[in-house]
Amino acid sequence: MTIALVRWCLLIGICCGGWAWACPAQRKTPTKEEFARLLFEAETAFGRGERTLAREKLREAAWAVCPEKFHHKLLAASEAYDRQEWRRARARLKEATWRVEPYFWFVLGFVAQLLFSARFVVQWVASERRKQSYFPMAFWYLSLSGSILLLVYSIWRQDPIFILGQTFNSFIYVRNLMLIFRKPRTQEATQ
Repeated sequence: MTIALVRWCLLIGICCGGWAWACPAQRKTPTKEEFARLLFEAETAFGRGERTLAREKLREAAWAVCPEKFHHKLLAASEAYDRQEWRRARARLKEATWRVEPYFWFVLGFVAQLLFSARFVVQWVASERRKQSYFPMAFWYLSLSGSILLLVYSIWRQDPIFILGQTFNSFIYVRNLMLIFRKPRTQEATQ
């Protein structure tokens, strides 16, 4: 039984501490004493066998620290897990996951990858038409836009490997476009 209480406390501590950036700024943050009091009341209620009151105090503590729906989904999942309602627990965890990784970022990642991949199709079609290897302007624009969107996505994912790769690629594509735009002026000056 005390393991369940420890799990609840860790859940509140990890979620509210680790996701503090998601908390709305207008909500008053409780003092350590208020939070400690709520946890003590929950522990006391749990010790007396009043699981419902203990849960209410823990929920109140979670709400006091951060009113983000993400935390309440995790609390609901934990309650369902305690009642051995596996489907409900799984559903609440899934809802909480979508709060962390919203559809927008998945769509952005796929669009970025599609743009980046489309450059090869554009280059292939243009080369086939000319019967020689050729890089049209669309290739460079697709490269740059896809690379920048992939960079934004990788920053959100906090993936240093892709951040480094896409940052380097973006500079190369910008430089190639600069050289392309500079080329006509140079030819005009020499004529």
